[in-house]
Amino acid sequence: MHLSRRHALQLPLLAAAGAALPGIAHATASPQVRGAYNQIAADGRHLEAGFEGAEHALAAYTAIYDVTRDDRYRQTAEALLRYVLGRRPAYMGANIGKQLLQSPFLRKNAQLRDNLDTFAASVVDRLDADPDAVLRSGDIRTLAGRAELLVDYAGRLERGEADPARFDAAARVLLDRLVQLQFTRQEAAGRFGAERFTGAFPHLITGDDGSMGTWDISTWALAMLSLDQYESIRALAKGFGRFHDGAYNDAAAAGARQLLGTTAIDPALVYAGAPAGFPLDGAEYVIGDEGGEQPYLITYGWSPNAIAQLGSVLRAVRDNRVTVPRSSSWAEAYWTGAPRPEVLNPARFWEGLDAKIRYTHDFIEAVQLPVPAGFPWIDLERAAFPSTGGEDFRRGGWFDGSGRGTMSAVHSRLAVVGYVESGGRDAALLDRLGQWWDRLLVWDAAA
Repeated sequence: MHLSRRHALQLPLLAAAGAALPGIAHATASPQVRGAYNQIAADGRHLEAGFEGAEHALAAYTAIYDVTRDDRYRQTAEALLRYVLGRRPAYMGANIGKQLLQSPFLRKNAQLRDNLDTFAASVVDRLDADPDAVLRSGDIRTLAGRAELLVDYAGRLERGEADPARFDAAARVLLDRLVQLQFTRQEAAGRFGAERFTGAFPHLITGDDGSMGTWDISTWALAMLSLDQYESIRALAKGFGRFHDGAYNDAAAAGARQLLGTTAIDPALVYAGAPAGFPLDGAEYVIGDEGGEQPYLITYGWSPNAIAQLGSVLRAVRDNRVTVPRSSSWAEAYWTGAPRPEVLNPARFWEGLDAKIRYTHDFIEAVQLPVPAGFPWIDLERAAFPSTGGEDFRRGGWFDGSGRGTMSAVHSRLAVVGYVESGGRDAALLDRLGQWWDRLLVWDAAA
């Protein structure tokens, strides 16, 4: 396998972390991954083997190994990395870049470090060359993901005693655009006819109106403004932690309003309805004094992947010491009703976030398959729910959520990466998940 030429732009601290992963220079002596399945159908058929599944698998095995330190998962992650870099030597993106900056395993790979350097520089170069293309086209997750990456990258450069000024400046341009795009209470009521979107962000940033393209906004906005919301809040919270700009704090706090929900798993809330499913679409969700909300807005239908990502957002808000402003004019524009006293008290606010992070961990641990014997959907009619999870192809993973019987690599990757990023450290859970992922890998016949 050919290793790419070292680029001139380097990450100094990462460059000192070590050489490429063992085995890359002699790939023919090691077991070879040939891809991974991207989905398991409700009847157990494995579908869509190839590069995309391997990307998700690499992220998942990296998160599993970073916690368990189990050599079995390290060896599999190395094989996946050989495959990914063999197919795409310049492989990099915002998501894998953010994970690289946090993962001791990925940071050991010189080729990935070079790729991150090049990718981060390309984001800044594109912003300089065509700012409108970056700031006024595409979707909010791309904008927010790039902002978060640049904040993390600049911090790593600074800790390595390199100059982060160029990346800091670009990050601030992206963060300022996120602040501009956030819906006020008046905008939420005017555009959606519902104040529940106060503090939310559009899906497509073209036009600044929350457009969902050809989809009916009344149906799809609730779904898409959940994971969109997470990306934007996490970027703004990290931006506040780095730059101490009050505008980033206030925007992150406004977005967090919709995340101040339950800290307990309530089966009567989640699983009631017709037809019953895992989890339920459209259950009423009460947020403090805010009134009825839809869980789609918060958790994308109570799916494990969205709950885990929620945990990573809550941790970013807490770790970067975001506080809820006491300004009445801010509350009028970016809150619905008045923030409760415990929310306005920073120490109590952060304690509440800790409890909600624990809730996300409890949820992920409770719904890993096969499900605990006492969980409510065990007694549902099989016509309403496809399985209790006992089959080999389900055991150790999670359903996609929203009542679907399929299991997907992307949803599993979102779940495990979010769980680990938010501080989840249940090694037994991660080991069970690793065994589920083992069934999705496609190996060379000779291996």
